[in-house]
Amino acid sequence: MRSIPVSHRAALRSGLLILAAVAATLLTACTNVRTNDHPTSDAAAPGFVPGEVVTTQGHAAESLYLPVFIVAVAVFILVEGLVLFVSLRFRRRAKDTELPKQTHGNNKLEVLWTAIPFVIVLTMFVGAYGVLNTVEARSTSPDVVWDATAFQWQWQFELKDEGLSWTGAGKNGPEMVVPVNETVLVKLHAQDVIHAFYVPAFFYKKDAIPGRENTVQFVVEKPGVYGGQCAEFCGLSHPDMYFTVRAVERAEYDQWLADSIAAANATPTPAPTPEPGASATPAPAGETTKVLTQIGRAHG
Repeated sequence: MRSIPVSHRAALRSGLLILAAVAATLLTACTNVRTNDHPTSDAAAPGFVPGEVVTTQGHAAESLYLPVFIVAVAVFILVEGLVLFVSLRFRRRAKDTELPKQTHGNNKLEVLWTAIPFVIVLTMFVGAYGVLNTVEARSTSPDVVWDATAFQWQWQFELKDEGLSWTGAGKNGPEMVVPVNETVLVKLHAQDVIHAFYVPAFFYKKDAIPGRENTVQFVVEKPGVYGGQCAEFCGLSHPDMYFTVRAVERAEYDQWLADSIAAANATPTPAPTPEPGASATPAPAGETTKVLTQIGRAHG
């Protein structure tokens, strides 16, 4: 097959066209942003850097993100730049009839390109180890303990010591209320498949796995309502698994908790369903755990 020579100018023009197409695609992806329209979800536009982070543990992880990102970009530019430079500078030309001088090994270069990555990786390892210890630390006496159970396709949040529970329905996920500047521990459970507890403003994600209890600990530093959702594909209605975390001052949290307990205690105990053929007069109900749900109140 006869090869068709390509001029340097034609090759450069083709390269510039490809580069322009890639740049246009990236710019379109970055500028044509559609925020999530669900009221309990993250409203921030996606970007190269984290959005608002509101937890102590999230700030620790955020402090590591930017240095690692900068190093990764610098390494990419260096490696790809050298590849392009060598490819263009030492490419074979039409007048070249002999191989250039061959160099087999260079001890100085080999030591250099081994030592530099080693130092970079070691530095990143030390930084990541310190952040990991902060993020994964668990208090023996947290101020508030929640249980979060994921199922297809919603969440159930419980304050077991108080006998309270909130269950989402449809796209209306439950709300978890926590006091600011206090340690909150969330125990994660899953009833069916693997789910994930993810709040973008917390800059943290943890899987909820059937048959295993995982935990999330955080300290919210700023009052507000923060959207969360399942971040592990779990079936057809996975996009509907929203929830919210509302952080308030301690006095407001205590009042909310007292009101929730009073509302649960005020809910009458429903009569048990009689067996077929049995008397319609219900037997006296024993002690039950009163449960609040996202769509109403019921007994469990």
